[in-house]
Order: sequence, then structure tokens, then C-alpha cells
Amino acid sequence: MALVPSVITGLMDSAFVAGIAAMEAAAQTNIDNSKELVSETDIKAAGGAAFAAIAGPAIDAYIRSQTLIVPPGQVVLAPPPAGTGATTAPSPPIPVL
Repeated sequence: MALVPSVITGLMDSAFVAGIAAMEAAAQTNIDNSKELVSETDIKAAGGAAFAAIAGPAIDAYIRSQTLIVPPGQVVLAPPPAGTGATTAPSPPIPVL
């Protein structure tokens, strides 16, 4: 199966929105109390963590959704007694693990 860009772009958009929302929520403490209780670094870290929580699994799932087919003529290295050779036909579909 070919990779489908619309799947990853939708999830990355969700990750970005979650990151912004987390930063806004962290910064809200400063606004409510009229002084800096949460540092800029902590606000950015909250956004990064929220983004990563969605983007990381989405990227992993997107990459693993690809099915590989090895074309004929690819060099194959195997331990003895099989030795070295080349593929003679396309492989069956190989899911990415």
C-alpha cells in the first residue's frame, strides 16, 4: 500500500493545534495572576510535549503503513551455505515493521 499524505497531514495539524492549546493553557496561569508563574521555557515544553504525544505516533504509523516490494536483481547477502546472490523476481509485499 502506498503512503497517503492526507493521513499524516491531518494528524500533524491536530498535533500542532494540541501544542498551541497546551502552550496557551500553561500561559493562562501568568495572565490570571498578572505575574510570571510559569516560565517561557515551561510553556514551550508543554507545547512540545503535547505536539510530540500526537505527532510521534502519527509519524510512526504513517511510515509503517507503507508496504515494500523488493524488485528483482537486488543483491542478497546471506551467511554460508547460502552465500551471495541476487533476487530473481519481485518479493511478495513486505510490511514495514
